[in-house]
Amino acid sequence: MHLPEHAETKLYGGDRFLLAADDMAYEVVTGRVEAYAVTKGEKSFRQCYLLTLAPGQAAFPALDDFEQIEVQLYAVEDSVIRPLSLQADWDEKLRPLMKLWFRNLAKLPWLRQLAEQGDDTIGSWQRGTVMNSCAGPELLSAFGQNESIFAMLLGVRFGSEDKRLARRTKIREHSKQLLLENGVRSLLGEEKLYAARLPGQKSEDRMDYVFVAKQAAKALGMFAEDMELNAETMESLDDIALWRRLLQKANMQMRQVKLTTGWQAKDTGTILGFWGKERIPAAFVPQTPESYKVITGQDPQGILLTADNIGQVQTEAFQCYAGFPARALKLWDLIRFMFRQCWRSDYQAILLCSLFAGLIPLVTPIITETVFEDIIPILDRQGLATVTQALMVTSFTTAALSVVRSIAVMRISNRIEMSAEAAMWGRLLSMPAGFFRRFTAGELASRMGGIGIAKNLASGEFVEGILSFLFSFWSIFLMSYYSWELTSTAVAIWLIYGLFIAFVYRRVLFFQRKIIAAGNKNAGTVQQIFAGLAKFRVQGAEEQAYSLWARDFGESWNWNLRLRWQNNYTSIIGSVQPFILTMVLYCVAVYGMEILGPNGQVETGLSYAQFIAFNAAYSSFNAVMGGCIKLVGQYFGIQPQLENLRPILQAEPENTGDKQEAGRITGQLEVSHLSFAYPDPQTGEWGTEVLRDVNFSIAAGENVAIVGKSGSGKSTLVRLLLGFEQPKSGGIYFDGQDLAGLNLPSVRSQMGVVLQNGQLMTGDIYTNIVGTRLLPQQAAWEAAAAAGIDEDIAAMPMGMQTVISEGSSNISGGQRQRILIARALVAKPSLVIFDEATSALDNRSQAIVTESLEKLKATRIVVAHRLSTIRGCDRIIVIDEGRVAEQGTFDELLARQGIFADLVKRQVA
Repeated sequence: MHLPEHAETKLYGGDRFLLAADDMAYEVVTGRVEAYAVTKGEKSFRQCYLLTLAPGQAAFPALDDFEQIEVQLYAVEDSVIRPLSLQADWDEKLRPLMKLWFRNLAKLPWLRQLAEQGDDTIGSWQRGTVMNSCAGPELLSAFGQNESIFAMLLGVRFGSEDKRLARRTKIREHSKQLLLENGVRSLLGEEKLYAARLPGQKSEDRMDYVFVAKQAAKALGMFAEDMELNAETMESLDDIALWRRLLQKANMQMRQVKLTTGWQAKDTGTILGFWGKERIPAAFVPQTPESYKVITGQDPQGILLTADNIGQVQTEAFQCYAGFPARALKLWDLIRFMFRQCWRSDYQAILLCSLFAGLIPLVTPIITETVFEDIIPILDRQGLATVTQALMVTSFTTAALSVVRSIAVMRISNRIEMSAEAAMWGRLLSMPAGFFRRFTAGELASRMGGIGIAKNLASGEFVEGILSFLFSFWSIFLMSYYSWELTSTAVAIWLIYGLFIAFVYRRVLFFQRKIIAAGNKNAGTVQQIFAGLAKFRVQGAEEQAYSLWARDFGESWNWNLRLRWQNNYTSIIGSVQPFILTMVLYCVAVYGMEILGPNGQVETGLSYAQFIAFNAAYSSFNAVMGGCIKLVGQYFGIQPQLENLRPILQAEPENTGDKQEAGRITGQLEVSHLSFAYPDPQTGEWGTEVLRDVNFSIAAGENVAIVGKSGSGKSTLVRLLLGFEQPKSGGIYFDGQDLAGLNLPSVRSQMGVVLQNGQLMTGDIYTNIVGTRLLPQQAAWEAAAAAGIDEDIAAMPMGMQTVISEGSSNISGGQRQRILIARALVAKPSLVIFDEATSALDNRSQAIVTESLEKLKATRIVVAHRLSTIRGCDRIIVIDEGRVAEQGTFDELLARQGIFADLVKRQVA
């Protein structure tokens, strides 16, 4: 039958075309077009991906009874479409197009679930039996009924999304109002308000978890105002995961601990735990180094822990660690962080002890002068006993001050070491993936080791040295009282010696920088040698490995040798300097201080008693200056370590405070005009594009395969989906939310990911599966069964406690992959991404994994080459030279005889 002629429409790549007329369908003549369901109106615009149309397929209008939903076409590439009138009498053309339209719609995951639950209408779409017995006007009537049903289901879906958005908006508005209210209350000095509980929360005390987490953050000196989550996120998290997410927002970490008897009398740090038989969430905040206060939502002021109520504390707890601000850091930020983690009373004790320790040495010269000038000449035994008692009191006082100061120094050093190490490792683990391309693992380990030395900058010993130097000026005043000439001589010689030491230490600083740079290089080489030790042995190239190590170690050894010679010179001069200074002082005292007396005789300007007293004061001053020189040397030793840490301090973490929580994601994903190129590590400029204008959408629950030749950009696309890399242009959207503006842990925690080169940790299988999640062994066994590894684990002598060795050398490649899959599935994620995750599995294991994923009802993105892996996918996206070349089902792409068909032919050839 002759078809009516209509004008064709040209669509360029990226163009959109709305099917506004209810009596007109559109057939694709050339190119490739995606069909979306969209809502009318700009205020509540929604869109839902339906299908991809190839030449010969048609899109039909929505026929929504409420006139709120329309069908929109999006040209993936340059395409041509032509209209088809639904009123024309040509059943043999319309019927197959309509049946194919409904059959493709039935592949949508949310419609497929309805069919699996027994819905006859959707089932007829799947089977292709819809409208079989209709002809003429009955065909259009039956089509309108089925299309109206589809529009109604779309309306329900869009309506649920609107409710979710309205709820999020309401929560956001409430949070803004609460923020303003608390701002006013802060100005008035009133108690802060906390968000009221929202209906539908997982438990009644969710806000109590938020409250005590904020108290822990405040106790550690962290900014707690941003520790807020929306109700939807709090609903989806268990209690411990909620605490972990809240602490992450404040750049804090926590680890599980067991509280043993007497813990409250020790300086254990800030702890989150549970109080009483009801397991009320609580923060255990130290008040002094020997006492704690428990803070709960019911007792926000806190209760002092005593022997009477300590039994109410649950032994299961979590120790909290402060972190660095999520921005580029300067040296002052590091020092301020270290000071903030220590007890103020310890620094006060060091200050007071140093003050008195600087004053007490003044007593010795005065007593010495008294003894030699007033007591000895008249043989005053009683006076000698009195001053001896005074000297003993000052000696015991000095010893007591030294003990108190040493305890404070030790406590400060321990707290700084614990907090600074934890904060630095937390910062390193939060760095973006691009940061780790600049350094080897060995070099990073070497750089991180510098924090143990850099912490001395804020340690009690360093502070003690500075204060001792400042309070040593009392000795200078006393020396000047006895003789300003001798005092000026001593100070002048120390200044000359100080200038010499400064010159030497500049040379030492140069050598230390060279040693650290060579040490970083050597550490990277050693790590790479050990990582590839098996390859060296297979090739019989142990000598080459030794040569590589000797080359880098030799450079470090040569610089070390030069530094030692420089230190030898310093030691020689340092040992000679006190002798020279003493001789000069004696010469000045004997020959340079003679004065002419009233009777014409030459007299010395300083009596023997005064000179001995001056010498006593000078000895104290000399000891302090020696310690000051040591302090300067310590600083010059710390400075290159700080420079070595600078790349870690100055790099920005991937998560900053301005990112929003993702909420609970459904698995719906859209990639829009995505382009990416790896930046040059030296200049930072973009290199050659790896991905170019990539566009596709994945519906919630859909099973999509991404295929392509090696080097086409598949793994790079996966890294972008995970937020490991930042796109050059375009965006990635989860449930309509731009990934660039989301808090990455809130997205990744809802994903199950197995990367191409995924590795297991050294440890037992249970820990490798559950990770940091506090899940029972039953959950680990269920995940293992889903990955088809449960029988293998059960056959091992130690079961889940079987230890996996370094590099997973004691298990097979297939077992390693299945444990990685179990790790990805244990949390029942909304989105699963497998990048060549089943390449080492046999057909039986792969069938088990596929069946488990079907039961999970999650969105699945599979990057694979094996035909058995991708054959059952709802849709296949073909990537070629960084672009989306083809999309469709396995059979559709095979029938096109394009790039995908060529890939298949290579495997079956």
